[in-house]
Amino acid sequence: MKKILIVDDNSDLCEVLSDMLTDAGYQVKSLHCGANVLKEARKNPPDIVLLDVGLPDIDGRKVLEELKKNDNGPMVIMLTASGDIKTVVGSMKMGAFDYVIKPFLNEELLMVIEKALENRDLKDEMNYLRSELAKTSSDKMIGTSSVFQQMLKKIRTIAQTNMTVVIHGESGVGKELVADMIHRESPRSGKPYIPVDCGAIPENLVESELFGHKKGAFTGASADRKGKFEQAHGGTLFLDEVTNLPLATQAKLLRVLEDQKVWCLGGNKAVEVDVRIIVATNIDIATAVKHKTFRDDLFHRLNEFNILVPPLREREEDIALIANHFVKKANEELNKNVKGITSEAFKRILEYRWPGNIRELKNVIKMATLSTESDHITASDLPLSILEHQADHKNAEGLNPEMSLEDLVSNLEMKLIRNALSRAGGNKVKAAALLRLDRKSLYRKMDKLGIS
Repeated sequence: MKKILIVDDNSDLCEVLSDMLTDAGYQVKSLHCGANVLKEARKNPPDIVLLDVGLPDIDGRKVLEELKKNDNGPMVIMLTASGDIKTVVGSMKMGAFDYVIKPFLNEELLMVIEKALENRDLKDEMNYLRSELAKTSSDKMIGTSSVFQQMLKKIRTIAQTNMTVVIHGESGVGKELVADMIHRESPRSGKPYIPVDCGAIPENLVESELFGHKKGAFTGASADRKGKFEQAHGGTLFLDEVTNLPLATQAKLLRVLEDQKVWCLGGNKAVEVDVRIIVATNIDIATAVKHKTFRDDLFHRLNEFNILVPPLREREEDIALIANHFVKKANEELNKNVKGITSEAFKRILEYRWPGNIRELKNVIKMATLSTESDHITASDLPLSILEHQADHKNAEGLNPEMSLEDLVSNLEMKLIRNALSRAGGNKVKAAALLRLDRKSLYRKMDKLGIS
């Protein structure tokens, strides 16, 4: 149960607020002066402090200043009767989350409190993610989601063998990082790891690149050159986008895999090689075989073990961790000091589908880190493609942009409650926990929205 501390010299107001907030499911305590606030906050730390500006014994802003000295302190909402804009602005600059002007509506205060708690939860989550990031900073791959952990388990299992691996996944998901990790976790880790982008090599140079050539083998071959197979001897050869290889080269690749020998261009003697092969593709190799752009026999020779790298949209739990990692990297590269991502910007990032996956996220975070004038990346620092996607997504969800604000809020609440009930199998207590509501509040909302 979330704790709220009310600090106001008006005992009648404190009593009314206490009853209202208790009914809303909060644990409430009231103080009528500022002298004991810090002592109470240390003894029984609140999540929210409702703090009057005009206390009888001390300026409320002085209390705010002391409370905000603790980074893990409560969220502070200022209560003011004056509506003095200078007082309000000064309080916000000192770290107050928000303010309400007396007299205020209960619904208004509850909405501000809910927003403050969401912000606090996000802050706690970010602190947790930073600690998780510190644990994984030695690795290039980052994630805590179940789908990511399942993939890691497969990687570590196959790494200990010499089996050939096919890595599937959309562009930008990090297939090359999976290949690199398989090598680093394998007994071959002390030997060469040679990556080759098969889609970036001109067709007339592919065989020379892979198998090597002798001097004079073709025009421009001015000296002997070892191919990637020989360079990777004892280690691992990673063939990225392997389906781009010409059919003639595929036939020679199959022969090398079968014989463990390489015939370089212009050579008259085979060279034995000991190489572990990992390949990757962003298309279905079986489909390429069907369309006769990839050899069936080579496919079966390569496909001893396969790993599917999930797209970023299926790793929602990992997005914050990865995004904060990229903020850190961008700070180092751009000599910036961006501390993180605001809750609104993070919400937009989560709602986006990320067709370019991790590569796209990295570029967006780098650009936003460079362009932001704040110490946090805000929604306005994100590219239009992300902001416009959110608008399209909302319209696709059936939200009429001409709805009133009240109707929009009711529509969203209804969707969230139904989703939580579905996830909880109809159990209202579990659904309330998922929504971070007490059971009474959930019942009231369901009754108001007509949800049975």
